[in-house]
Amino acid sequence: MKCVFCKEGKTYPQRVTVERHNRAGEPIAVIRNFPAEVCEVCGEEYYSAKDLRKAERLLAKSPVK
Repeated sequence: MKCVFCKEGKTYPQRVTVERHNRAGEPIAVIRNFPAEVCEVCGEEYYSAKDLRKAERLLAKSPVK
């Protein structure tokens, strides 16, 4: 798909690391090997709704809030 952020690059499937941050901006949870489409030009990451729901469920179970 074409990147909607930079409007120049194409996206390709990759595995990325997603972090959840507290209000101070410090990472409090990390999900590695998360599926995403990543723009070859700007690096913008796109996630499917299905995968985001899975991540939200995992993070909701996390003892750190």
